[in-house]
Amino acid sequence: MSAGLALLIAAQEGVHDPGGTPAEGVAAAHGEVQGPAEVLMHHVLDQPFFGLPSKHLAFFVIAGLVVILLARLALRSYDARRRPKGLGSVVEVFVVFVRDEIALANIGHDGRKFVPLLCSFFFFILAAALLGLLPFSATSTGNIAVTLGLASVSFLAQQYAGISKYGAFGHLHNLVPPGLPAWLLPIMIPVEILSMFTKPFALMVRLFANMLAGHMVITALLLLIPLMATINTAFGILIAPVSIGLALFIMLLELLVALIQAYIFTLLTAIFIGMYAHPAH
Repeated sequence: MSAGLALLIAAQEGVHDPGGTPAEGVAAAHGEVQGPAEVLMHHVLDQPFFGLPSKHLAFFVIAGLVVILLARLALRSYDARRRPKGLGSVVEVFVVFVRDEIALANIGHDGRKFVPLLCSFFFFILAAALLGLLPFSATSTGNIAVTLGLASVSFLAQQYAGISKYGAFGHLHNLVPPGLPAWLLPIMIPVEILSMFTKPFALMVRLFANMLAGHMVITALLLLIPLMATINTAFGILIAPVSIGLALFIMLLELLVALIQAYIFTLLTAIFIGMYAHPAH
């Protein structure tokens, strides 16, 4: 194991022995020295957090509380004439955008009743992604179980949109394209039923992969410093500003990614709901 990588692990774990090498300090604390793959996975996988069994669960709850607090503060900013001030004005911009450009534009007049759900998706995913950029934090939407839960709620909303309007039988009947030859029904019916589940599956994987990828790239860039230092100390010194600069750039890019992923998940959910609420005839 390289001294440079061991030093990085030792610094992260708080292990330091002035009388020995960094690798020896890590080995003494852990019994073995981890490699780059273990360090990388340590930063993206779930782990205990201040006595709690799941760090992702902790930040899942924190993200939810942040959204609730944001909504309460935004409501309090309205005056007697129902005009927002400060934070309320900012939140209202996003709420109106979700209502007009996502819900009503893709679902139609039925979209108003889905605005609270779509706003919840948007603000929660955005809050979870932004919290994940803080030091010593975690992105809860980088956990497949969290994105599965979000996609499951989206799936239920999609089915509710069709069943509440056409009934269970009418909803299933609408899945089959009109004018389809009878001999194609044994093929198309299973395909259409399968497509009901592929939509939320795509939402789940898309959000999970995008949230996970950014953190893996940042960690990999920072790992270049100790890895290059194992070849030559001068290489480590030369690569350090480049590696740190690129990592900072990716972190700034993650701010945009957080907004984009919240928008895409909300938009696709609205599109899928609109497909069931207004099937093609």
